[in-house]
Amino acid sequence: MRMAEARETSSAWALKVAQWPMATRIALLVLIPMLLLVSSGGLWLRGQMHRSLLDSFEQSLRDKAQRVGARLQRDAQGVLREAAGGADEFSAIYAGWYWRADAGREVLRSRSLWDMDRLPTDDRPVPGSAVLHAATGPQQEPLLALTVPVALGPFDAPVALTVYGPAAQLQSSVRQIDRNLLLAGWMLLALAGVLAWLQVRVGLAPLRRLEALLAALRDPQGAGGDVARHLAAPTGRDLQPLQNELSGLLAHNAHVVARARAHAVDLNHALKKPLALLSAQASAQPHVPSGEVRQQVEAMAQLVDRYQARTLSDALHAHPGAGGQAVDVRECAAQILHMMRRLHAAQELDWELADRVPGALRWRGERADLEEVLGNLLDNAGKWAASRVRLTLSLSSESAHAGQPCLGLDVEDDGPGMTPEQLQAAGQRGVRFDESVQGSGLGLAIASQIVQAYGGQLQLYKSSAFRGLGVRLAMRGLVL
Repeated sequence: MRMAEARETSSAWALKVAQWPMATRIALLVLIPMLLLVSSGGLWLRGQMHRSLLDSFEQSLRDKAQRVGARLQRDAQGVLREAAGGADEFSAIYAGWYWRADAGREVLRSRSLWDMDRLPTDDRPVPGSAVLHAATGPQQEPLLALTVPVALGPFDAPVALTVYGPAAQLQSSVRQIDRNLLLAGWMLLALAGVLAWLQVRVGLAPLRRLEALLAALRDPQGAGGDVARHLAAPTGRDLQPLQNELSGLLAHNAHVVARARAHAVDLNHALKKPLALLSAQASAQPHVPSGEVRQQVEAMAQLVDRYQARTLSDALHAHPGAGGQAVDVRECAAQILHMMRRLHAAQELDWELADRVPGALRWRGERADLEEVLGNLLDNAGKWAASRVRLTLSLSSESAHAGQPCLGLDVEDDGPGMTPEQLQAAGQRGVRFDESVQGSGLGLAIASQIVQAYGGQLQLYKSSAFRGLGVRLAMRGLVL
């Protein structure tokens, strides 16, 4: 139960941290380890420097204790005495340096102690040393004491000699070391904070630039075309995948918007024809035949259904996993050719289907799109052909994707064809080269748009077999 509560608490804390700004998290990831490193390093260095000062002071007390111990001796009566010697730091009264020799009931003191018998001494050693003890002098000055045994003779018990030294200078040095280490620590943390701020500013600059560019897309007075140019600029190995995905998403959205606008324009042009016929009928006679009205209404309903299917196809292109079953290309092509024979029956054209693919030929895409492409290309060929139109089914390798062949379709006619200038201009929306031929000039543009939506290509050329116009297209999605 406790483990579950601990995990829940940890998850809640992690969720709160994840909601913090990225700059805050990056700064904390830099400052917290730096704080731990500076703190631990400063404490270790402080201990080493304190220990070094204490060791030096201890060695000084041992040297003085050895010198004092050399002067201690017993006289002829066995009384503990100090041999006569020159004046030293233990000679002046209350000089700060003291010693006391304890031999059981006998006690011998330095002249500097004067009438003080014993100095208050702490039983516990000072931090950083195992033998030095804090003491208080006759004038309440801080002292450090060291007790060493002194052997006066082979048969005498050792004398406990305690040497006291002034600790004020040492304590001042210790405080100065602490202040310097604390100041150095704060300076290192301040430097780390500045570096963390620079890291956040420099590291997140590409993200802020991407944010500004994306905001400019929504601004009517924004950068416009400069946004795509800036998105194409390299931003580094880490953010380049994100930038590429954003560029692809923006390009895809622009393509979808362009197709939606094109659909509206296509439907507008397509509906103008039946509406114009009805208007002409109504102007020529007061009563329009119901059969004519029904025919044009059905034509408009079919147009609306067709463009609705194309809109659905766009949605499926945006989500490829939503595609339906594969289309039988041969069956669809045969159906479109049969419809073209009836539509252009007055011209008595020879409609030919050339199949160059062995085995099954199935294409994964929207049947309405394939019908739209074939219908536009074959209808255009039927308008210009003199006597023959041929549709060829093949496997195209010109636009192969990742080594996979594409569906190839060729539509050729024996009409007048196009000049090189016309071939270059053909496919533009609404471009027509002969106003005597019925049409809106949108057939090739619509077909090209659908083919590009499937990642394919559409090319115009002069047919070598028929001497007229040839249209070659390749679309991905062939089911093998």
